[in-house]
Amino acid sequence: MEFMRARTKEQIEHRQADIITACDTLFEQGGYDNVNIKAISEMTTITRSSIYTYYKTKDEIILDLLLNELLKWQEEMFLWMQKTAPLDQAAFCKEFTAILLKNDKMLQHYCLLYTFLEKNCRIENLVSFKQGAIPVMGTMVQLIQVNFPQYAPEHAALIAEEIVSYILGLYPATHLTAKQLEAITLSSTGYQAPDFATLCESGITAFLM
Repeated sequence: MEFMRARTKEQIEHRQADIITACDTLFEQGGYDNVNIKAISEMTTITRSSIYTYYKTKDEIILDLLLNELLKWQEEMFLWMQKTAPLDQAAFCKEFTAILLKNDKMLQHYCLLYTFLEKNCRIENLVSFKQGAIPVMGTMVQLIQVNFPQYAPEHAALIAEEIVSYILGLYPATHLTAKQLEAITLSSTGYQAPDFATLCESGITAFLM
């Protein structure tokens, strides 16, 4: 297909969506290291130079991809809140963990936020991302309050922040790469990665005490 320059806002948004979709595919095929501008260009009708007019690094593309995944997670939390809340503590922690497991892609990208993405993105992209993510955390805070009305908004916000921080530390420790698993085998440490769902439920329970 012949390349055509995007001129209208709609065309630009469509072009960015194509870039993000290609990035998503590459990430699914081989993780963070598999994503690069050249490969994205080859998967689309967009030249490398044109991609650079929208994104200066692959991390900026993944950042937009992460925001899309966060918004999907937000929608699931909102629907859950409308249908089944309030729940008791055990049921809440179990359901919250189940929704997280359905959004595995979001967790993969989210775990890169503070190590790669924020370091390699322009400040304006980070600001835009953080502004877009504010409603997501707002929904999580609301979800906590609906299920546990004893918590004031500021307390519920603190719990939400603690849960997210815990999850982002837990996920990579429970989802080891092939290289990490090989190193464990060769070093004869006997280490076994813990189960994410089990520790996620118990951790959230502790934060809600």
